[in-house]
Amino acid sequence: MNQPSSLPPDVTKRSAGLGSRVGNLARDAAPTLGAYLNIIRARKWLVLGITALITALAAGVVSQMTEIYRASTTLMVESTKSKILSIEELYGVPAGSREFFQTQAEFMKSRDVAQRVVTELDLTTNELFDPRQAKPGLIGQWIGSSEPRLYTDEEIAELTLARFRNDLDIVPVRLSQLVEIRFESPDPFLAAKIANQTAESYITADLDARFDMQQQASRWLNERLAQLRLNLEESEAKLQAYREEIGLISTPNESLGGNVRTLDSAAEKLVQARIDRAQIEQTYNQVARTARNRYDVPAVFNNPSVMGAREAVRNAEKRMSEARQNLGTAHPEFLAAQADLKLAQENLTRQAEGVISSISKQYEVARNTERSLEAAVAATKSDIRDLNRKEGQMNVLERDVATNQQIYQTFLARVKETDATADFRNPIARVVDPAVPPIIPVKPAKAQIILLAALLGSMLAAMIAIAIDQKSAVIRSTDEVEEKLGMPLLVAAPKVDEKMAAQLPRMQHDQPQTLFAEAVRSALTGIRLSMMHIQKPIIAVTSTMPAEGKSTVALNMAIEQARTRKTLLIDADMRKPSIQKMLGISGTPKGLSDVFQGAPTNECIQYAPEFGLSIILAGNLAKNPHDWLMSPRFNEILEELRGMFDMIIIDTPPLELVSDALPIGLQVNGVVYVVKSAGTPVPMVRRGIERMQSANINVVGVVLNQHDFTRAGRYYGEYSAYGQYGKGYYGAAYGDPPSSRSVKA
Repeated sequence: MNQPSSLPPDVTKRSAGLGSRVGNLARDAAPTLGAYLNIIRARKWLVLGITALITALAAGVVSQMTEIYRASTTLMVESTKSKILSIEELYGVPAGSREFFQTQAEFMKSRDVAQRVVTELDLTTNELFDPRQAKPGLIGQWIGSSEPRLYTDEEIAELTLARFRNDLDIVPVRLSQLVEIRFESPDPFLAAKIANQTAESYITADLDARFDMQQQASRWLNERLAQLRLNLEESEAKLQAYREEIGLISTPNESLGGNVRTLDSAAEKLVQARIDRAQIEQTYNQVARTARNRYDVPAVFNNPSVMGAREAVRNAEKRMSEARQNLGTAHPEFLAAQADLKLAQENLTRQAEGVISSISKQYEVARNTERSLEAAVAATKSDIRDLNRKEGQMNVLERDVATNQQIYQTFLARVKETDATADFRNPIARVVDPAVPPIIPVKPAKAQIILLAALLGSMLAAMIAIAIDQKSAVIRSTDEVEEKLGMPLLVAAPKVDEKMAAQLPRMQHDQPQTLFAEAVRSALTGIRLSMMHIQKPIIAVTSTMPAEGKSTVALNMAIEQARTRKTLLIDADMRKPSIQKMLGISGTPKGLSDVFQGAPTNECIQYAPEFGLSIILAGNLAKNPHDWLMSPRFNEILEELRGMFDMIIIDTPPLELVSDALPIGLQVNGVVYVVKSAGTPVPMVRRGIERMQSANINVVGVVLNQHDFTRAGRYYGEYSAYGQYGKGYYGAAYGDPPSSRSVKA
C-alpha cells in the first residue's frame, strides 16, 4: 500500500509530475546579472583586496618604466616638380596617388635611409643604441650580471639599425602631401636630432637614387638606340625583298577589291541558279517515268499544245458517241469517228511526252549552269585566299617597320632629353616643420595603465568571488529556493543567536510572538491550504543532512498545531532520535520501535500536558528500522493512529545518510523538506528531492531554516517581511526578550 486511503491517487501523480517539471527548470536556470552582483557584494572585501593589490603592483611596475619622448618632423612631398626621371619611372606608381605617398613613406623607412642616419649621427657609439653599453633589465639585475658579450662590428651595425627602425614611425597625413616623421627615444634632444636627420637623409637618398637612375638610363638608352637602328634597317630590307618576291604591281587592297566584287557577282548568280534548278528539279521529279499521273502535272497538263490535243480528243469522243447513238457501231461514220479518236489520243500522248522531254532538258541546263557558277565562285575564293595570305605577310612586315620606326624615334627623343638635363637636380620633398625636443613624454601612459590594471583586477576579483561562490553552491536567499531547487518555499525561519538557539525546541510555546514562531505558523498555513481536501493529514518532516533543524521544525509545528487540533508527533528516527532530548524526557520510555516489536500502541504514546501534545518517541535503538518502515505493519500503525488524532507529524532521519524517509514518505500525505540556509550544498538537496519525486512522494515545499535575513537583504538583494521590514511589527528584533517587544495592531 503506497498511499493512505484518504489521499486520492491523482494528488500524488500531480504532485510528482509538478515536482519533476519544476526540478528540470531548476537545473536549467542560469544565474542572472543580479545574482552575480549579489555574490560580488557579499564578498566585497575580497574583491576590493584583490583589486587594490593588483593596482598597487601595476603602480609599482609603471613607476619603474623609462619615460619615452617623441619628436616629429613634417615633410611636404612635391611630386609635381620637373625631374630628370619621372616619378612613374623611378617608383613605378602614378605621381600624386595614394600609392605614391605610401611608397614614399616606406622609402623613408628603408635600410638605405636608416644607414645614412646611423652614419651621420654615429649612433653605433650612442649608449641608447650600442648593445655594449646596454644596461641590464630588472630580471637581469636580480639574477646578476655575467661576463659581457663581445660583439662584432657587423652585429653592432645590425642591432643599431634594428633599434633605429623599431623606434621610427612614418605617418602620411591624410588628404594632403604631408608626411610626418616620428622618432621615440628616452632622450628628447636625440629624438629631435634623429627625426630631422631622417628627413634630410631621405631627401639626399632620393636625389642620389634618381641621379644614379639617370646615369644608368642614359647608358642603357644609348645602347638600346643603336640596336633599334639596326632593327629598323633590317625590317625595311625584309619588306622590300618581299615586295620584289611577289612581283607586287598594285597594292594588295586594290587586287583584293576586284576579286571581292567578282565573288559577290558570281555568288548572286549562283544563288539564283540554285533557286531555278530547285524549281525545275521539283517539276522534273514529278514527270519522271516512274512517277504516277505524270501527265497530270501542272507543267504538262497546262501546256497549250497538250491542252489543244486534249480538246481534240474530247471532240473525237463526242463524234464517236453521237455516231454510236444515231448510226450504230457498224456504220462507217462510227468507224471513222473511232479512228479519229485513236489518232487524237496518240497525238495527245506525243504532245505530253514532248513537254516532258522539254522539262528534262531544262533541268539538265539548270544543273550545268549551277556547276559552272560553283566552279567560278571556288576559283574566286581561292584567288582571294591567296591575296589574303600575301596581304597578311605584307601587313606583318609593314607593322614591323612602323613599330621599329616609332620605338627608334621615341628612344632618340629620350636620349636627347636625358643628355640635356643631366646636371639638373631637384629635391622631391622639403621640410615644412622641423622637429624640436619634446617636453612631455608619450610613454608610458601611467594613469591609463593603472586604471586598466584596476579594471582588470576588479574583473579578476569578481571572477574569483563568483568561482568561490559557485564552488560552495548553497542556498543564501529565499529566491534561490525556487531558482535552484525548483520547489515552492513554505517559509524562511530566521537564524537566532546561540542564547536563543537553546530555546528553539520550546519557542512555539514559550515565545509565540517571535519571528521564528510566526514562521512555523506560516509553514503550517501553507501545508493546511495544500491539504484542505484531507480530513486527517499525516505530514513528514525531513532534511538532507543532520543539524539542519528538521526535528526543531517538526516539534514546533506539532506544538503549534496542538493548540487547535488533536496532534501526534512521531520521532521516526530510530537510529539517532532527538525529540526525547529536546523535551527533556528522562528514562527509556517505550516508542515506535516497541510498537513494531508488538507493544500496544496506547502504551507507547507519551502526553505532554504543557503543550497539549501527544508524542511517540523513537524507543530503543533499532538495528533494522528500514525493514520495519517498509513492512505493511507501518501502514497499519498509521491507520490506527489516524483514527485517534486529527493530524500526525513525523520526524524522519536525514535523507542523505539513510533512506528511512523514503518508505515514510510513501505512507504520508506530504513531506516538508527542511534546508539549512547557507549550509547544505544545493546538489545534495536537489538529489534528495529528486529521490523523493522519483518514488512518487508528494514534497509539499521547502522550509529554509536558520536564514540570516539581514545578510540576505544586504548582500543578495532579498526583500522580506521577516527582515528589516518586519522588525517593528512583532518586536524590535526576533531575539529580544518578551518584555522589550511592542505589539502593533
